[in-house]
Amino acid sequence: MKILMLSWEYPPRVVGGISRVVHDLSHRLIQDGHEVTVVTYRDGNVPYYEDDGGVDVYRVDNYMITPNNFIDWIMQLNFNMIAKTGEIIAEKGNFDVIHAHDWLTAYAGKALKQAFNTPLVSTIHATEAGRNSGIQGEMQKYINDTEWMLTYESSEVIVNSNYMKNELQRLFGLPYEKINVVPNGVNLNLFQRNRKRL
Repeated sequence: MKILMLSWEYPPRVVGGISRVVHDLSHRLIQDGHEVTVVTYRDGNVPYYEDDGGVDVYRVDNYMITPNNFIDWIMQLNFNMIAKTGEIIAEKGNFDVIHAHDWLTAYAGKALKQAFNTPLVSTIHATEAGRNSGIQGEMQKYINDTEWMLTYESSEVIVNSNYMKNELQRLFGLPYEKINVVPNGVNLNLFQRNRKRL
């Protein structure tokens, strides 16, 4: 299966937990025999393209004009993700599935789904309501509505716990069977230490 991952962060850019999840999930999918392409934001002087252990990673800049606010910055990023993905599809063919990570890539996911008739899956790593103990202002309402739109447009929605499944069902009224719990994995090899016997 050819899988497109959309994420606003991917190593070496680590803003929060999304970067690590997308990295590890992509590498696991490669091990399972799938083809994975990640389109993400280019931060600093990292290359625009790299083969990261079999994962094709394409990075895009944002516009050269200064956005008015964070929402505008995210929209500019989504436009560039759409453009880059269109180039990739023109060169290598369509993907079998698009996997959008959080509201930050919702507009790219929705546009690409519709333009290329490709199923959209999303992972909601956290909700705006959960991060802020509710929705307080206009920006938070916008993000909350964007999260709803992404889950509505997705064929399947992934969360990492039953708590998050219940939260999405409560917040957005999603059908319970549309939300899939896939706990974050742990690579035990990263935590092995030499231990002295007592």
